[in-house]
Amino acid sequence: MAIEHDFFGIVDEDSTGGLHWSETVDVAEQPVQVELTAPNADDVAESGLDAAAAVIRSLEGLDARARDALVAELSERGSVTTQYIDHQVDDMGESLLDLLVHNSGDIAMDVLRSLQLLSVVLHPEATEDDAAFAVFTYSIDPDETDAVLQVSFDDRGDVVGVDDGE
Repeated sequence: MAIEHDFFGIVDEDSTGGLHWSETVDVAEQPVQVELTAPNADDVAESGLDAAAAVIRSLEGLDARARDALVAELSERGSVTTQYIDHQVDDMGESLLDLLVHNSGDIAMDVLRSLQLLSVVLHPEATEDDAAFAVFTYSIDPDETDAVLQVSFDDRGDVVGVDDGE
């Protein structure tokens, strides 16, 4: 069974009964892979697809909110964000400086400002409270997808979590 939607067009079921749609979009002049996926097409309501379309239309604003959430975590020494930054500084050493878009001397802020949004995965069936409806994946090095930060939003656009993607 396929689902038709004004924004996504026809979204076909895969062989397991799930839905999948993907496209590359530009966010702040950077290509970002956007993927809509649901394990069971029957669990996806029209409102979930509408909310997913709203996320895609608001990617730049949500990207800014995700980055604000990462900055907020800097005050917690054991946070996922601080651990990510420490790991990158330790692993990359001086070569990290080549990847920084800003070099103000505040390495933590410079790393966060230089993160690249790699992908956004939308889960249109995840409309319960605090469910990860949209997951934004960031990396300081787009070729290094093992070390990432992920910021999750609920279907209302509120940040519900930050993790390391593992």
